[in-house]
Amino acid sequence: MNSDKNLHIAVIGSGGAAMAAALKAAERGARITLIERGIIGGTCVNTGCVPSKIMSRAAHIAHLRTESPFDGGVSAQIPKVDRAKLLQQQQTRVEELRDAKYEGILRDQTAITVLNGEARFVDANNLVVQLNEGGEQNVHFDRAFIGTGARPAEPSIPGLVQAESANDAQAVKALATDSSGALLVLRDS
Repeated sequence: MNSDKNLHIAVIGSGGAAMAAALKAAERGARITLIERGIIGGTCVNTGCVPSKIMSRAAHIAHLRTESPFDGGVSAQIPKVDRAKLLQQQQTRVEELRDAKYEGILRDQTAITVLNGEARFVDANNLVVQLNEGGEQNVHFDRAFIGTGARPAEPSIPGLVQAESANDAQAVKALATDSSGALLVLRDS
């Protein structure tokens, strides 16, 4: 196995790609400084895939409860959505996954130092981190990995501008059901 012993690698970001790079480099003997300006875990676990899939699953379950495969033999009910409880369940699951897949792993990695702040390159081997709690920290590195994540892109589909997007789980303002039992996701404007 190749060794990266004595290398210091700056990893900017903490999503899936950044974590994989940091862990592989640590496994090979490098020291890592991982810099995250927001919440550890990146887009998928915090605001993208995980929260949106939880809401999609809730909508699917609500839909299943409004129809009966036995027609008149079993009556279906329009579900009552407890928005606060559903959002709390979503947040709890996000926090569990963030801890299991990111924070818990980082806690056990002595070769990885986490800095919470925003990185700015000074030159090819130095960056300065504006720390979230105030102040700055200089980081000298041999190599850098930039894994700063993704944002949803709106495809150019005619009429899409007028449609609501479900890309931002944080923008969910309310959940409701209509007369057919469909789960409606209402967003902040």
